[in-house]
Formats: sequence, C-alpha cells, structure tokens
Amino acid sequence: MENKALLHALSTAMGRDIKDITALLDSLGAVIKERLCDMDTIAVPGFGEFEPLKEDEHIGTDALTGARMLIPPSISVKFTPSSLLKRKIKESR
Repeated sequence: MENKALLHALSTAMGRDIKDITALLDSLGAVIKERLCDMDTIAVPGFGEFEPLKEDEHIGTDALTGARMLIPPSISVKFTPSSLLKRKIKESR
C-alpha cells in the first residue's frame, strides 16, 4: 500500500479530512523518530513494538581492496508485531 492509499483508507475509516490524517501521520513519524534516536523502545498496544538497535563504530575491511576503514555508528529499527496483530492477520486469511 502506498502513502496515498493509506491516507485515503484512514481518512475514510476515521471520517476525517486527508489533511488531518496527513498531519497526524507526520506528527506520529516525528515522535517515533525522536524517541528511537534517544534509544527508547516504543510499544503500540495491539500493533507492535519498535526497538532501536545501535551498532557502534567499528573497523571494516573492503573485500576487493583489503583496505581497512572506520565504519560510523548507526541505529536501525526492529519491529516486532504484537500477538494480537498476528492473530488478527491469521484469522483474516
């Protein structure tokens, strides 16, 4: 599902204007990003959990040239769906 389709589906389901839904999703994204950057885990009941994973800087080796390089630290996100969401998906099949 693309962003436009998601906005339309949420707008229809909630009976709200697409501008309101866009503002809501933008704010949600900003808050989630901010909390994950602070290394906080975010649990959304009935949906799932977003967990930040931090990889420290380390020295890597280029496979082709053998040159060693410093790889900067990075943060990735692991999403774990809730058991309720898994069950609802399984039941809808």
